[in-house]
Amino acid sequence: MANTARVSNGASSSALDQFSKKSLKFSTSDWNGLTVSVKDDTATDTGFTMADNYIYESQWDGGGASAIVLPEANPGVLTVFRFIVQADGGATITFTCGSGDTFEAQHLVIPVTNNGDGLTDQRKVIRGHSWNPSVVNHVGAGEMTIAAAHNRLSIAATATNNQTAIGAELAFFCENDGKWRMSFLGSELGSGAINATFATSTV
Repeated sequence: MANTARVSNGASSSALDQFSKKSLKFSTSDWNGLTVSVKDDTATDTGFTMADNYIYESQWDGGGASAIVLPEANPGVLTVFRFIVQADGGATITFTCGSGDTFEAQHLVIPVTNNGDGLTDQRKVIRGHSWNPSVVNHVGAGEMTIAAAHNRLSIAATATNNQTAIGAELAFFCENDGKWRMSFLGSELGSGAINATFATSTV
């Protein structure tokens, strides 16, 4: 009954509709309708703040460090970062929440197939979930635990073997005020081993 009053109000109904659409996009990785912004290596090295309803296609190669800031975590906000060149230069890229925001407590189990990027049909989007799987059902998988106080994701562009080859993708979606859920679509370089640094922290 609590939701009925919200839906009967035009503005609230519209906001709920937009939230539902964004939630569906995050759940299906269907980025139709998002605004595309291409960032070259220099722009990514310099760093920028992501915005709601954008997908950023970045030419970051990992040769220089990068500091990216997420938008304000309001319910329904969705933003995506896509690697469109091979990121293997050894530097680290960070994604830091805005002031007062953090990640949801969540777990991601990232598969390692050791097939490289050639068999794209085996790539799988991994979304953060609140429960911790008791069994990791993929050989070589990397299990990532994100605590509720964490507000920065750091990824090192490891050389030779990593998950940040062309087409790797991160999506951030706010379900609850001030909190980010995350998904990751890996793209394997070499053995596809998880990057030397692929973790969240509190800063």
